[in-house]
Amino acid sequence: MEKFLPNAEITLIESNTIPTISVGESTLPQIKSFFDKIGIDESVWMPKCNAIHKYGNIKSKWDRPDGDPFAFTFWFNEQDAFSNWYKEYKAGNKTKDQINDLYHKEAWRSVAYHLDAEQAGQVVKDNCKKVIHKIETLDSLPEGYDLYVDCTGFARRFVKDKSETIYDHHLVDRAWVCPFEHNAEIEPYTKSIAREHGWQFVIDLTNRIGTGYVYSSKHISDDNALKSFNEYNANLTPFMNKEPRLLKWKPNILTNPWKDNVVAIGLANGFIDPLEANALFMTQYSITLLVECIKRNNKQAIYNRSMRKLWKENSDYILHHYMLSKRTDTNFWKYYSKFDVRKTLWENYKKRGNKYTNLYPDAIWATLGLYHNEFDYYEDKD
Repeated sequence: MEKFLPNAEITLIESNTIPTISVGESTLPQIKSFFDKIGIDESVWMPKCNAIHKYGNIKSKWDRPDGDPFAFTFWFNEQDAFSNWYKEYKAGNKTKDQINDLYHKEAWRSVAYHLDAEQAGQVVKDNCKKVIHKIETLDSLPEGYDLYVDCTGFARRFVKDKSETIYDHHLVDRAWVCPFEHNAEIEPYTKSIAREHGWQFVIDLTNRIGTGYVYSSKHISDDNALKSFNEYNANLTPFMNKEPRLLKWKPNILTNPWKDNVVAIGLANGFIDPLEANALFMTQYSITLLVECIKRNNKQAIYNRSMRKLWKENSDYILHHYMLSKRTDTNFWKYYSKFDVRKTLWENYKKRGNKYTNLYPDAIWATLGLYHNEFDYYEDKD
């Protein structure tokens, strides 16, 4: 905010007794423009964050229990490229994997990162030269400030309106996470592997692997999930002798993250499901939107409405992963098998405003349909 509001006086107050979540190692391409805007070159921050370039997300077993891996890359649907590609695919002249012929790594918006989120936060703080930094544990908001930004995570300690919006059908609400030593070549792709009661993420950094089992506590106990997590990673060595940590959340968002003079940002704003590396983007977007609202003297209602709209889009895309699946091997997957979202898949693809600047542009909806080989309602764009 210092970079975007140069005339503002900003004070950062943080506790040295409350640890951060320290996960969120995978990002989306929009993060690059954010770092560029605040004036931090990747040649400076990447080494400090043990970061690598990320070219996409390899998803496995979301379609069926024995499904093959499939790469979701950051290609963009310029000049309606997918329509022409699909005609070749339907004619048998293209294979599914050749969708990535449309991907160009050299494009500025085609690359994201794997990074150490805690170190990234420190890099940003180090580049805030005018921000007053205080180490203090607060029981209440200090007086004398025009606006407060609550970044207290799931605790939401200082928000004025704790009314929640809960999006239906999000079952995952826990994750066992742990860093591990590398045992193979570093891969520039996040790996998202569907499992019996949720899914597993695997994220390579330069110095370690970040991994976690995201699951539904309604379908598997924490103890059994930990056992499954440990069995899955039995051939890996914990990084710096770290032990698995259990994260818990209620999939919801604040209906009005900006109330009076307090704005909730980050996990305090909301959290649904870590699929698609959406958490850092939501934080980035909420900061950028807040700055624009302040500059334009926009009302809180505009900010809150914009955030709710984006969260709804986030929820929709994530749920389509589960609901398009053909899996019925556990009660978790049987729950989602009753939904038919084949039509809404392509309705989202055809939205007129669904361009590359969006959280989930049309290309990623097309990739999701291709992954599940679901084209019953596909139509060329008008």
